[in-house]
Amino acid sequence: MGMSLGATSLQAQATAIIEGKVTDGTSSRALEAVTVFIDQQTRFGGLTNNQGTYRIIGVPVTGTKTVLVRVRALGYTPASKSVVLTAGQTARIDFALNTSAIQLNQVVVTGSGQATETKRLGNTVAVIKPPANAPINDISNLLTAREPGLVGVIGGGMTGQGAQIRIRGNSSLSQSNEPIIFIDGVRMNNGAGSQGAGGGGGAPTRLDDIDPNTIERVEVLKGAAAATLYGTEASNGVIQIFTKVGSQGAPRWTFTAQQDAIQFPDRIAPNTGFAKDTAQARRASEFYGRTYAPYEIIQTEVFKNNLTETGLATALGGTVTGGGNAVTYFASGRLYSEDGPFGGKQFGPATDAVRRIQTTANLTLTPFKNFRMRFNNNYYNILNKSPETNNNIYGVNSLAFMARPELANCNLSTIKSPGVCSGRGNLFGNQAFMTVREAMGQINEAAASRYLGSLDMSYNQTTNLTYSATFGYDYTAGRDIGFSRFGYNIDGFTSQAVNGDRTVFNDNTRVQTLDAKVAYNRNIGSSWSTATVAGLQVFNTNRKTTSAAAQSFPGPGIEIVGAGGSAITNNESLLTTINGGYFGQTQIGWHDWVFSTVGGRYDFASAFGENAPGVFYPKASLSVVPSDRKSWNSSTLSTLRFRAAIGQSGRQPGAFDKFTTFQPLTSEAGAGLAPQNLGSQDLKPEISTEIEGGFEAGLFDNKLALEFTYWDRKVRDALIARQYPTSGGFRNTQLTNIGAIAANGMEINVRFFPIRNATSSLEVFANAAYLKQTLTSLGGAPPIKVGYFRYRGFLKEGAPLGSLYEPLLATACPSGGPATNKLGKPIACFDAATQAPVNFNGRGSPATQAELLAYFQQPRDLLNSGVQSTLQPLLADYQGTGILFEQRKGDVFPDWTGALGGTYRFKKNWRVQSLFEYRTGFQVQNLTDGFRLSQHPSIGSNRLEFSQIHSTLLNPASTPEQRVAAANLYVTKYRRLLEPGLNQSQDGTFMRLRELAVTYDFSPTLASKLGARTLSITGSGRNLLLWTKYPGVDPEVNAIDRSASTLDQNFLTSTEAFGLPIPRRYSFSVNFGF
Repeated sequence: MGMSLGATSLQAQATAIIEGKVTDGTSSRALEAVTVFIDQQTRFGGLTNNQGTYRIIGVPVTGTKTVLVRVRALGYTPASKSVVLTAGQTARIDFALNTSAIQLNQVVVTGSGQATETKRLGNTVAVIKPPANAPINDISNLLTAREPGLVGVIGGGMTGQGAQIRIRGNSSLSQSNEPIIFIDGVRMNNGAGSQGAGGGGGAPTRLDDIDPNTIERVEVLKGAAAATLYGTEASNGVIQIFTKVGSQGAPRWTFTAQQDAIQFPDRIAPNTGFAKDTAQARRASEFYGRTYAPYEIIQTEVFKNNLTETGLATALGGTVTGGGNAVTYFASGRLYSEDGPFGGKQFGPATDAVRRIQTTANLTLTPFKNFRMRFNNNYYNILNKSPETNNNIYGVNSLAFMARPELANCNLSTIKSPGVCSGRGNLFGNQAFMTVREAMGQINEAAASRYLGSLDMSYNQTTNLTYSATFGYDYTAGRDIGFSRFGYNIDGFTSQAVNGDRTVFNDNTRVQTLDAKVAYNRNIGSSWSTATVAGLQVFNTNRKTTSAAAQSFPGPGIEIVGAGGSAITNNESLLTTINGGYFGQTQIGWHDWVFSTVGGRYDFASAFGENAPGVFYPKASLSVVPSDRKSWNSSTLSTLRFRAAIGQSGRQPGAFDKFTTFQPLTSEAGAGLAPQNLGSQDLKPEISTEIEGGFEAGLFDNKLALEFTYWDRKVRDALIARQYPTSGGFRNTQLTNIGAIAANGMEINVRFFPIRNATSSLEVFANAAYLKQTLTSLGGAPPIKVGYFRYRGFLKEGAPLGSLYEPLLATACPSGGPATNKLGKPIACFDAATQAPVNFNGRGSPATQAELLAYFQQPRDLLNSGVQSTLQPLLADYQGTGILFEQRKGDVFPDWTGALGGTYRFKKNWRVQSLFEYRTGFQVQNLTDGFRLSQHPSIGSNRLEFSQIHSTLLNPASTPEQRVAAANLYVTKYRRLLEPGLNQSQDGTFMRLRELAVTYDFSPTLASKLGARTLSITGSGRNLLLWTKYPGVDPEVNAIDRSASTLDQNFLTSTEAFGLPIPRRYSFSVNFGF
């Protein structure tokens, strides 16, 4: 009976169908993923398929009815057409869209509380649409170089390593500077994918768990002026990811198969050395199977020849979408497996690999015409493997970089063949810590299972009043393992935990989201419109971690933590944070071309002290679009908009920073407590106030688009780790709201369609962003040192953020008199004709050429401390601070960043896409060459340039003149480490070919012969070329990644320390549609 009644009810409801095709108005090419919907009835609509067709079924009709069908597509001018529907019949309506380089009618959601056209907002909202067929395997790649002001900070070239995201620089000194990230309205866990067991490199990011093929678009709010409605933690911007949803029609399937080849570029300098006497030359000759004389350069390529390979990656994925009037669905699955270019498998089990299983199932239900429910479900299973890496004395690559070839030997076995031992040996000449083969016995794994889901409901009580709510749940169960097996010291060299070592870290993180709001939109007469939204947002984050570690296992095969006999530790922590707020916003429009918006949010958080229970963040904006006036009629200046916005947002302290806490102690006498955190009940969030203004202009019928934005940010109550008197027993620093930061910048976007005809088209773009950041106040606290003493970053009042302070060599005296500093006072200099920049024996004046010739009448060893003391550099106080070892050299953040590229279509079926990224105006701390290009008794000192200097100074056959020339070169370019920072920082300017892809789309006729609806093949590459004068491994790599401390993540960037270069990737993919 129930089934019959249901059928009768459905038959009684008269409906109609709308179908059609959307094409490019010039080339007639079918357009995919175009949004088609009925005006005022957005539940009736969907996306076009690969053939550009759409079908809207179940449109209620009584007799006949006229509806307005609207079409929106990125890169095209919106269009609309009226159509008359008749019950039980199908109406057809096709659209031919005109290209547009400017997108003011694009609908966005993020930051406005409801779907809003871009032109109505006074702040910028960037929209990133994943480019089809581009070489993008993760979200980090998708976000890089797409939008000015948004920068991906890459840790290094290890497989699976994630990037940090920065938007408009840094707005905090002590807290995270990454944006908060939402997926389908749900706050997501964006933590590091491991705890850095690999020594600072290789840590993934939870952001890269997401399958990039499921993403419809990404919306980016760049700062506090736009992100006010997201409150505390939004001062660094907001990124919202929208996954694909189903569309009406029969099931449509897609399948993709991709194969990648991955290689490191040849940017790692060979290892060099020389035999210091006849005996060492004889041993080297025997080991390498060729004759070496004393002081003759010996050169090997340890990393290139032994630790690299062609990595391989395979991706298999598929999607299906379809549905009817009441239910639509989208589902996808992807398996990604990569064995990266880091080799050395002949030495041990360590490897660089990643395996991702990514699934998505999105379901949209419309049981009533005014009520919609959307279920979004994502499950990810991730496994990352990496060796010990980066600035780590037990790292494989650092040990390979530091080896000296003249020290290679088979002393504990015999020489099997040139450069190969029959058993134990020091194959590459490591000087300390462990051999490369032993380091390959250390493995690191990071595994995670994750569910990310949401329920989104929307109820239209009237055409003007809408209620909506989103409930989200993101749960990640992670497990990290660091393991060295029993007896991994296969060369008998290392003494580090030779009987095995195991660390296990379990991390269970849950993020819950509640977002509820009501929107009321109304037109007042023909001139005015209002749009009001108010709501509540709450986030609950619960993190539980447990860890255990032990060393010294009883034997092989019994290598679990519980079997360890020494260095036994275990820890457990539970952390819950709650923050949320009430928000409201009203927008008033006049004649649909002037729009003003005011709003605000009152925020609360469990991390605030009792004396700071809540904070209010206001916002206001104005958008004026004179080109939308009826009287505007210009094809030259087709579109023009001016905009301005001001707003506030914040960044909260840590959950326990307000509390006075004690830490547990264990001893043979029993358990105890010790002071840990002083605490402060006055803690409150940092407050960022940002002003931005700019314009968009569309020229020549919107074929050329110009966008300009200027922004200015002031941060007050910045949280600084301050040292309080230790007499109270608390020695640790305490966060205090005493700092201030100022920043400003510009963002420029240009997009141009110079060619557009029936068979070909060309779209080009370029963008640029300028950034200036200054630490205006430390609130009386002393300068903050970033990293250990060899890293030269400091945070000082009045200086740009990320400034480097190093000793600087004196220059030649000017012909008109002594050199002076910026205060006009005399500083050290030397006579270029008769002197050298050598502070001879530390006497404070330059050495004469005669003194140096006399000193080098006999050979000198640069590794001798007496020689090092004699050849001290002559330093100058250029800034007049009186501190020779802290002269500002520059900073680690680029002044200018940007990208350029384009898409060229020709002969209808071919498509070429390119993307270049550049950065300039920053310094890279090259600590790798700091060790490899200079004197050190046990680490490095093994690049060709230094070995040639060293051998010249030590060789009895060298002349005094040759030794003086070598010594001058040593002091001016290669003396490092002894004076931390000297000759260490170098210009990091670079341009990189990020992406290049060539796609061929088969005709529908040929595709159908193969049983497919659509078929395309793509050959592509990523990071193929690098243009830079930077002499190190890579100007983009960093010594640390997302697992490091917050201070290091914020400011220890542009720092190379034994990292690996960004690899090149070559891809081939086949895409089927059914």
